[in-house]
Amino acid sequence: MKLFDFLKPKSYLGIDIGTSSIKVVELSKSRDTYKLENYGAVTFFSENEFLPMEVYEQNALKIPDEQVAELLKKVIIATGITAKKAAISLPVFSAFSTIIELPPMPEDELEKAIQFEARQHVPIPVSEVSLASVVIGEERPKQGQPAATAQAKKRLEILLVAVPNEIKNKYQHIAQLAGLELIAIEMETFPLARALLKGARDTVAIVDIGARSTDICIVDNGVARISHNFDSAGIDVTKAYGSLWRVDLAEAEKNKKAVGLDLTPGQLAAAGEVLMVVDGIVSETSRIISSYFNKTGRNVSGVALAGGSAQMSGLLERFKDGLGLDVVIGNPFEGLIYPRELKETLAKFGPSYAVAVGLAMRK
Repeated sequence: MKLFDFLKPKSYLGIDIGTSSIKVVELSKSRDTYKLENYGAVTFFSENEFLPMEVYEQNALKIPDEQVAELLKKVIIATGITAKKAAISLPVFSAFSTIIELPPMPEDELEKAIQFEARQHVPIPVSEVSLASVVIGEERPKQGQPAATAQAKKRLEILLVAVPNEIKNKYQHIAQLAGLELIAIEMETFPLARALLKGARDTVAIVDIGARSTDICIVDNGVARISHNFDSAGIDVTKAYGSLWRVDLAEAEKNKKAVGLDLTPGQLAAAGEVLMVVDGIVSETSRIISSYFNKTGRNVSGVALAGGSAQMSGLLERFKDGLGLDVVIGNPFEGLIYPRELKETLAKFGPSYAVAVGLAMRK
């Protein structure tokens, strides 16, 4: 150990294992400020190849542990990452979370009540999952509800998360093979909110457009309250571009990144399939936002876009027009300390690193 190394702040590693790539971010923290130590990504295929469609129709959990661990070690060595304590993300569709309500009660009774409630809400046997729960506050009254009525119905809000033991064991095995200490496994929703909102208390919708699926979550007062996953995502946009230009997926992906929705009027008229996919994601976002308002009476103030397709030219404007809300491209590196010369690069790739940044921020 170098002299005075013990004075350096500890760093932690966030690992986002996606369908097509692994993204890693190493952060340290001094007081209330995070510093970017290292970051990087490695794909499951070479730059000149494109994954066959059947791979995208699977999920990241079907990739062999040994392959994931080897690629993880490769990117760690290439980036010079030194952190050994790591948090890994779970795809939203592979775990379960919900918010339950219980009356105030002593802590020992509350624990038993949560276990009982879990059996009612978790869709698989409780013996096959690892449960985690945390009291996130008291139920807030709907807008316009009398204070006396709200007080009489006072209840605790508890976030309940269930992770199948099979998946938990898989990620523990990957970490062990990669020489890492796994300190947490989190559904993608939570690190996304942590990285993009930085503790803000507004009611915001986060739309994470990945390769295989899109996740929409409503974050209210710092808590992810609704999480919705559906299959329409980046690969579907790529397929639609392939049909439009009559090219293979690799070429379609390049064109999607280069042109996006900046098409001529003639191209737009022929791009019905492309617009149908994009507008379908916008429409689903609108539906989730409306559903949340109908349930709680609380309005979503804005939308943050994340994921590999978030930077596609014209997508931001399509969301703004379709939702009539303030829409931004999420930048997880905002507020972090990093070399000035990285600003343009991090702004460009930031949306796809949001989950990894949020995981590294967890400690």
